[in-house]
Amino acid sequence: MTTYRLGVDAGGTFTDFILADQTGNVRLFKALSTPEDGTHAISDGLGQISEALGQPVSAILANTELCVHGTTVALNALIQHKGVKTGLICTAGHEDSIEIRLGHKEEGHRYDGQYPPAKMLVERHLRRPIRERTLSDGSVREPLNEDDVRAACEFFCREGVEAVAISFLWSVLNDGNERRAAEIVREMLPDVYVSVGTEVYPQMREYTRTSTAVTNAYLGPVLRRYVTRIDQYFRDQGAVTPVRYYQSNGGMASLEVMASRAVNAINSGPASAPQAAMHIGKPFGHENLITVDMGGTSFDMTLTHGGVTNVSKDIDFLRYRIGTPMVQVETLGAGGGSLAWIDAMGVLNVGPGSAGANPGPAAYGRGGTEPTVTDSNVVLGYLNPEYLLGGRLKIDRQAAYDAIDRVIARPLGISPEKAAYGIHSIVNHNMVSGIRRVTIERGHDPRDFVLVGAGGATSLQSPRSRAKSASARC
Repeated sequence: MTTYRLGVDAGGTFTDFILADQTGNVRLFKALSTPEDGTHAISDGLGQISEALGQPVSAILANTELCVHGTTVALNALIQHKGVKTGLICTAGHEDSIEIRLGHKEEGHRYDGQYPPAKMLVERHLRRPIRERTLSDGSVREPLNEDDVRAACEFFCREGVEAVAISFLWSVLNDGNERRAAEIVREMLPDVYVSVGTEVYPQMREYTRTSTAVTNAYLGPVLRRYVTRIDQYFRDQGAVTPVRYYQSNGGMASLEVMASRAVNAINSGPASAPQAAMHIGKPFGHENLITVDMGGTSFDMTLTHGGVTNVSKDIDFLRYRIGTPMVQVETLGAGGGSLAWIDAMGVLNVGPGSAGANPGPAAYGRGGTEPTVTDSNVVLGYLNPEYLLGGRLKIDRQAAYDAIDRVIARPLGISPEKAAYGIHSIVNHNMVSGIRRVTIERGHDPRDFVLVGAGGATSLQSPRSRAKSASARC
């Protein structure tokens, strides 16, 4: 009997499948992602596997001893700010800690008075003060005012809040008030996702704990819906082993853990890159590696030096402070589906918004009308102008041309070809800037590293990026 191991990587635009059997044979498959319901893309991919092997899906899954799933659902939701409406319950007087951010000045913008503030994941009117106070020795100076918590719950109910984060001062030493507040919220708002600071990040630093709890709440319902649906789908199709999900720290977790710790899934897919790169580099004796993964929505980079990959905590990720451990991944909103647009100053920009898989780039003929990086590559002739995915995805070159002409070329007074090359060049520049951040700005010489590329869009951009960043080999 043949046994299998199945890897599923769900990106913002495509979902990739890797099937390995006990003899070491490996097969690759690819399907368009379906953000509205990830099971559709998985069904498509499993159908391709079934056809290739000549076996029903149920038989393949029954003989699958391990199924590992990496997903950028949480990451893409954070990049595009498509989480849920979130409320915050916090110690009175500390409603603005996530906005003050300890007075943090972001690198590269310390003296830039025009740099816009980060978009708040909890709007100001949804941050509700609670009268309570625990001191730095763990003693309770002011008991929890339960009426305040109940009033906050009633307010959240009226506002249509889907998730609530709870974070009190010094709860890491005495979480009694925080736990009681969580009990009240779960009692009054049983359908609301609850993220408790000391459960998500039980360590000192009030701002970091609050920001981590807020991010977890903002992404929690999105990820919970996704993993619940995926797990149920695999069971319905005959899987006998539970799906394991990749975490940001490089480990794996069950459905229950992922559903309650969405913040640990932000880099679910990209966090696996260093291990894959080391596996590829080992036969050649390479231990200094830079991984670049350009998919449909984001561009992710990691650095491994001497066979060791950094795992960081208390970092600012996409401008949000995350306390939980994460494989150090530099992420940009630059993928094949990233939208090209002109700002108020008449300057061409690319990203961070993305067309995703639905409607996708204009060239996909699925209803997209805005120009993307993929459309620029089609117009420039870097992509097959007729089809992708072995003919399963037809390409409409004229639609890509028209979108770039209408949105970019005519407003700027240039040809569609020049506009397309401008989009392509900006993305390359953004990639190089990202590579510089993970190398030169951290004291590494990029010439000492091998660039390992992955992702559907990387091969179109990485040779030029490698040349500009002076990486030794690609």
